[in-house]
Order: sequence, then C-alpha cells, then structure tokens
Amino acid sequence: MSIRAQVISTIDEKGIDQMGPDDLIVKYHSVDVRTRSRLIVYSNQKAVVRIQGQIQGVFDPGAHDLQTPANPISQFFAKFQYAGNVPWEVEVLFASTARHEARSEGITQTKELVPMRYQVAYYFMITDPVKFINAVQFSGFKYTVEDFKNYVSPIVDQAVSQVLNLVSLNEVYANLHKVTDAVTASLRSFLDEVGVHLITCRIVRLEPEDETMRRVVQFMALGLDVNTAIRARLAEIMAQRSDPAATNMMLGVPYYPIYILPTAGMPSGLPQLMVPPTQQRQQSQQGGSSQSSDFEISGG
Repeated sequence: MSIRAQVISTIDEKGIDQMGPDDLIVKYHSVDVRTRSRLIVYSNQKAVVRIQGQIQGVFDPGAHDLQTPANPISQFFAKFQYAGNVPWEVEVLFASTARHEARSEGITQTKELVPMRYQVAYYFMITDPVKFINAVQFSGFKYTVEDFKNYVSPIVDQAVSQVLNLVSLNEVYANLHKVTDAVTASLRSFLDEVGVHLITCRIVRLEPEDETMRRVVQFMALGLDVNTAIRARLAEIMAQRSDPAATNMMLGVPYYPIYILPTAGMPSGLPQLMVPPTQQRQQSQQGGSSQSSDFEISGG
C-alpha cells in the first residue's frame, strides 16, 4: 500500500495493485495517517477505517478526504481537537466486494461406515465488510480465499455428514440433491451472520475413498451387476500386473495353465498334449535318437 503524497490506496509505488484476485482483505497500517490524507477506494472494494481497534467508518469506491466535516473519521478527530498528525493507531482495511470461489473438501462416511470423499464448491461475495472483519481473524496483512475456506470447512463438513451418515452406499447418488440442499442451507445461514452473500453452491465430487470400491461403483454405473463389477475390478488389477488370467477373471472362466492340468481320468495320450511345447520337442528328440539306435542294432 502507498501513502505517497498522503494518498492511501491498494496501489503501491510501482503501480501494482496489492488486492489480488484471491484476496478478501488487504490491510494498510501506519501511524503516519493524517487528517488531511486522501483515501482512494477502487471498484470492487470497500474501505474500513479502524482506530484504536474500533471501526469508525466505511467508504465506498471513490476518493475520500479524511478532513471532510461530514466524514465520520473527521468527526472522531474533532472531538479531541487534533490537527495534522493523529496520535492514534490507524488501520485501513480494504475489503473485496467481487465474486469469489472457494472449495472445501473432506472425508465422511455412509450408513455402513464406508468412507466417502467429497468436495463442495461455493461462490460468494462480501456484502457487509464490517461484519466480515469482526468475524474473521488474521495476523498478516492479507486475508485470502484459502483462509476463508479453512474458516468455512467445518460448517460444510457438518452439513454433508448430517445427510450421508443416514444414507446407504447404494442410495448416495440418489440423494445427492439432499446433500446439496443441506450444504446450501447451512452455508447461507452461517455466511449471512458474517456479512457474506452465498451466490450458489454445488457438489463437485462425492465418491468412495477406497480406489477398488470407487471403480466398482463406476462399473456398476455402466450397467454391470455387482459380481461382474467386482470381477472387472479384479481383472483390471491383474492386467496391471501382467497376469495372463486377467481375461478369464473378467469372463468368469477358471484359468488352468496347460502344463499343470490334472491328468487323472484322461484318455491315454491326452496327458502328453498337456506337456509344454519345449518339453514335447525334447521328448521327441530323445525318442527319435533311441529309435535310430534300435534300428541300427537290429539291422546289425
């Protein structure tokens, strides 16, 4: 923030706006604020002046002279008949009135204690900066959307859990609208108390935390029954490990390697076909050599 020529704004000496797209509050603090300083508030901003910890005035976009008689700051100083430098600690808090998006995520569980991962996106804007500043706490010079997300996340988690804890896994997506309505109602009621208007809210992600269960649910969404969906997931895992029995798992057909098939009760000669090809070639070569030796002996 700058105080060049006694001008207070979010633009620094290099012409860079310190109010970024993800900033909700930017604080200007100085003991050199004078009663003749000019306060400039840009669009999508409101300025809140706090003296000795108490809020004394709120300023809309535009240029404001702190010595104007109708100015609440000037009236505060006039009570003590001070001019020039102000012997009080003065803070100017610039609050963003633009629309912002935040996302809260966490883990809850269904009626069967199945862990579910969720993510909720909500769009909001600050309508009452005084309530908002009095409600939140921040130690730095900025209060960001990330800080606000951490502030609101417990409310979102409670609203999601109130619905999902009473719903079975196979009914979760059929009751998705109930989750959205519960989160929206809880958020709107809470944010109104801190001077924030909730524009809209939606469920971005709601899925089982376990990867296997998540894939089974996805396969079932394609029209597969439970048993086929489980086999499809197992086949997927086996294929990732280059297991040759992956296709048999998907089809539900037992897999028997050709060289370990049982030979009991088979016709003679069939077990010979179960021997691996390399071993068959070795046996044929050995058999051919023994026959030639017998022929030579008998011929002699």
